[in-house]
Amino acid sequence: MKKLQLILVYVICSLYSGYAQNDTIPDLEPYFSAMMVKDMDSSLLWYTKNLGFSVLNENEVKTIGLRQANLKRGNILIELIELKSAVSPKNVIPNFNNKTRLIGFFKIGFLVSDFQKWINHLKKSDVNFYGKEVIDPISGKKMIIILDPDGNRIQIFEK
Repeated sequence: MKKLQLILVYVICSLYSGYAQNDTIPDLEPYFSAMMVKDMDSSLLWYTKNLGFSVLNENEVKTIGLRQANLKRGNILIELIELKSAVSPKNVIPNFNNKTRLIGFFKIGFLVSDFQKWINHLKKSDVNFYGKEVIDPISGKKMIIILDPDGNRIQIFEK
């Protein structure tokens, strides 16, 4: 009886592992990111001037206080949304400070081939840096975080 149980367990495990191997999840590839912004005009200026994005299009629905813009750089798409009814965490969370973390997206990251050239460009543009440049102890690559006009974190990684 014990031998039959072992054989049965082996058969079930074999069937399950075969199913798991044949039923793979299809590939994903990055498509776009979207961010709520306080002031569309300043955000458009910031993303085009500092990160080199181009504005693909802009839309506005005045009746609901919505402005929306799609930006592109290479194969990277970013959607910016200004919504008058949106709230800032600083305005709705008591004792909110820069150490408070909200559930949800935390930051966006980009790989760059010439890290130092990017740092020089960002410094000349008076971009706000969040912390200092660090080196990943595993990869040995440099990284730094910058802030957009709304305090969204953007991490730049050395390729």
